[in-house]
Amino acid sequence: MVERRRRVREWIGRYLVAELCGLTAALAAAVAATALAPDRLVVAAYASALGEGIGFYAGYLVTRYLREDIAGPRRRRWAVILAAAVVEFGPAEILDTVLVRPAAMFIGAWTTGNVVAGVLIGKVVADLVFYGLAITSYEMLVRRFLRRFRRPQPSDDADGPSAPGQSTSGRALAESADELMTETVALLTAAAPVEPVEPPSGPELIMDLDVVGDHYRRFAAALPGVTVHFATKCNPDRALLQHLHRLGCGFEVASTPELDLLTDIGVRPADLIFSNPVKPWWHIREAYAAGVRRFAADSDDELTKLAEHAPGTRVLIRVAVAPAASDVPSEGKFGVDADEAVRLVLAAADAGLRPWGLAFHVGSQMTDPNAWIDPIVSSAVIMERLLAAGVRLSALDIGGGFPADYGQPVPPIEAYGDTIARALATLPYEVEVLAEPGRGIVADAGRLHTTVIGTATRLDRRWLHLDVGAFNGAMEALETARQLVLPMSDCRGGPLGTWTVTGPSCDSQDTLRDDAMLSRDLQAGDRVVLHTAGAYTTAYASTFNGFPVPTIRYVSGTTPADRAAGELVGSAQ
Repeated sequence: MVERRRRVREWIGRYLVAELCGLTAALAAAVAATALAPDRLVVAAYASALGEGIGFYAGYLVTRYLREDIAGPRRRRWAVILAAAVVEFGPAEILDTVLVRPAAMFIGAWTTGNVVAGVLIGKVVADLVFYGLAITSYEMLVRRFLRRFRRPQPSDDADGPSAPGQSTSGRALAESADELMTETVALLTAAAPVEPVEPPSGPELIMDLDVVGDHYRRFAAALPGVTVHFATKCNPDRALLQHLHRLGCGFEVASTPELDLLTDIGVRPADLIFSNPVKPWWHIREAYAAGVRRFAADSDDELTKLAEHAPGTRVLIRVAVAPAASDVPSEGKFGVDADEAVRLVLAAADAGLRPWGLAFHVGSQMTDPNAWIDPIVSSAVIMERLLAAGVRLSALDIGGGFPADYGQPVPPIEAYGDTIARALATLPYEVEVLAEPGRGIVADAGRLHTTVIGTATRLDRRWLHLDVGAFNGAMEALETARQLVLPMSDCRGGPLGTWTVTGPSCDSQDTLRDDAMLSRDLQAGDRVVLHTAGAYTTAYASTFNGFPVPTIRYVSGTTPADRAAGELVGSAQ
């Protein structure tokens, strides 16, 4: 009984779309024929039968082409589907078209006196005969034939070369028909040379500058009085940095190459923050010579380097933050406790440097606005202790960590602004407040367009191999043990299946996502889009194993509808 229900569901799924297309075409043809010859029911009957046939087979062939996972090029897929259709529907169609359907529709119309009602009644009767013959052909002949050409699927029927209970003569007939259809496919696919398929141009990151601008303006409005310094490491592409610079955004750097890139587009070095707490001494010297005057530190050794290579410069002391539940947590690499922070500020003054302020970072992709409260309160305590020692600070850098939407809702930036503003009100005196957002500004603006290079089934697990993996565009999947995953969509938009999505390299760690829900009939050459990909994708990317990093293309002037239309690749673009 369970097997029978499964078969019935399969038949419904196989014929439903085609049936709806046929019904629509039959009614349209009957109405049109009646309008031309109102007294000729025979004409209407044959017209509706012809219309139904055209609509049915058009719907059937397109549906099967999209759903049958036939291995090989497009020409071979069409040949297999056409050969199967001829055997599946040939006997049923001859009997149906010549006799059963026109007779049933004529009798129905003549009996009821209504063309539309007669067509519907006749169709039901004819369909019973038609599908009885078609399903018999499918179960006895076509199912076996299609299995030969499909890619291996875990869900493929395992009923052997013949259906249960099939006689020896039935098996012989199935084998003969299978051989005949296979030869037909070979002839059809050999009829013309297969044109070589050009390989795709490679992965492409599409950045929407309108989204970048929207996020920057919302951030600035939600945190009034806070100076925004974009974390350059998040996405150091020149065109993006130029756009942010035109919007009035400041920048934070961690190395002199980042400094050189920013000064080359017109950013004043004096406006930058060099917030890497541990820097090569030659980077300090070069940055100071260029005009940078604001540096971070969290050790005596760093203060010594600053005093020697950047005398008199302003210093931010990095304060440690207690571990919090961010999606990309801080590993405790930087920062000191309150007592050490007070000592380092005083040591900086003794070394001839200018104690400018404190800095902290709550961890990347922080989805809890309250994570900023304790570090700000701790900074207030340090400021009070330093004030008692005669030192008044001028700045507080609240770092980055502001999140992007990776398919899971995150609080709006306004919620962060309200929480941070309340915490800042606890400071003993006013200071300049700085922030270093990265992914919260640019991640949502990026869509990484990739190509499927292969699929495989291994131990009942379906693998989808893309031309982008952890090493050439999605390093954060590896960095976070696949806890931070990029939302995905594909060009087919068909019935969904579960995939393990992996990259092109030979490294077993090069896997992006487990249990991704994508179209189950994806195959080599299809396009998959990784969303929220504007942060850290190209910045981290390398050519490991010889695979290229994504190129970047910018778009602007888009409307929300334009952005939605660009979510999928393929025939839409």
